[in-house]
Amino acid sequence: MWHNAPMVAAPPRLWDKWADRANRALLGNAPARLTVRRRLPFLWLAGLLAGALLLPDRIWTTLLVAVLGLMLVALLWARSLARGLEAERRLQYGWVAVGDRLEEEFTLVNRAGLPALWVEIQDESNVPGYRVGAVRAVGTGDRARWRQGSICSRRGQYHLGPWAIISGDPFGIFQVTRRYDAAEEIIIHPPIHAAPAIPLPPGRAEGRARSRERVRRATVNAATVRDYHIDDPYRWIHWPTSARRDALYVRQFERDAAGDIWLLLDAQAATQLGEGAAGTEEYAVLLAASLAARALGETRGVGLAAYGRAPQIVTPGLGEGQQWRILRALALLQADGEIDLARALREFGDTARRGAAAIIITPSADTAWLPELTSLDRRGIECHVLLLDRESFGGAGHSEGLRRTINLLGGRCAVVRRGDLGRPLVESAHHGFWEFKVTGTGKAVAVRRPQDG
Repeated sequence: MWHNAPMVAAPPRLWDKWADRANRALLGNAPARLTVRRRLPFLWLAGLLAGALLLPDRIWTTLLVAVLGLMLVALLWARSLARGLEAERRLQYGWVAVGDRLEEEFTLVNRAGLPALWVEIQDESNVPGYRVGAVRAVGTGDRARWRQGSICSRRGQYHLGPWAIISGDPFGIFQVTRRYDAAEEIIIHPPIHAAPAIPLPPGRAEGRARSRERVRRATVNAATVRDYHIDDPYRWIHWPTSARRDALYVRQFERDAAGDIWLLLDAQAATQLGEGAAGTEEYAVLLAASLAARALGETRGVGLAAYGRAPQIVTPGLGEGQQWRILRALALLQADGEIDLARALREFGDTARRGAAAIIITPSADTAWLPELTSLDRRGIECHVLLLDRESFGGAGHSEGLRRTINLLGGRCAVVRRGDLGRPLVESAHHGFWEFKVTGTGKAVAVRRPQDG
């Protein structure tokens, strides 16, 4: 009987051992690494050495000394750069959305005693459409600074880096490499469009919870009064209380009686149509981001639920921080799940509280999930359905027929067609930025204007 022998790691090659020892001897604790870029000069050196030994002559000795001196100068030059060349990259804007400009500032610093005639940037970032590759020259004791940017074209989670700078001697014999293994996570959020005229479901908030929530905007419910602040509008002033207490007091508003809103996205892979910005997955994300922004602007608690392979669940909350949490979840959302909408509604029913409202966004034309929809309504969760029109996204099925069926069952439903959100921001973003070039005299010249094609 044969037995599988345990895998044994191959021993390091002799050349690698010698290279590591040579780097430690030449560079000490310097973070860079020195390698041989061209081996031909070493062959020349060996050939000239053999010629000088076998055929003693002044010409062989002269050539041998010249090549040896050239290699020594190249080694000292590369060694100096390995010890004195540094780089830094800094992200300009940490929060970006599709259509925004992702921009980084790179800085090369040369503290060596010799100039770096060429420095190449090698980057392993995975942001779609973002390329950092560049070659710069840095003089002795000088620094080079430039910006690299690109338009964000796809939402998701990506990383900037790892990266490395590569340089060497002017003869191309030795190469200096300094790696920066740290990678910075970046999340590209979906943009916020002006959503179609879709009314938000009111829901039914619980009285005790609502009475404790105060908001910094005018609503139909005034709970109490408080001292006037300089930034309060005059229309908030409660004149009877101000006259009685001989000081200005304004009304303190409470949150409206409307309940929380859940955005439930159908993340089943089998129901999706199209790809990229023209697909139902991306359209559902854009629609959810727009509705969440509108609801939060109206001081409504908003949550998110999507049951893909990596479920994205955000419990309802208020404020700008909640909007960031929802946009982050939408940026990471992938419609790659195996859970159908009926099962997603059952799991959602175990999470949502009575009195909340749900906006269900789905491209499905199936009716198997309708019983779960009516079950949620019986449990006190008001449901509005937004059907992504299958025909407008190039698929089979009749979304209008399903809409009529949902309306006959007493539910509220609307059909959203491709194009109802307007032109995608990513298509027009390239025309919305100024680009400048600085001349040798320090003058900034515009090389691209927002209206340029």
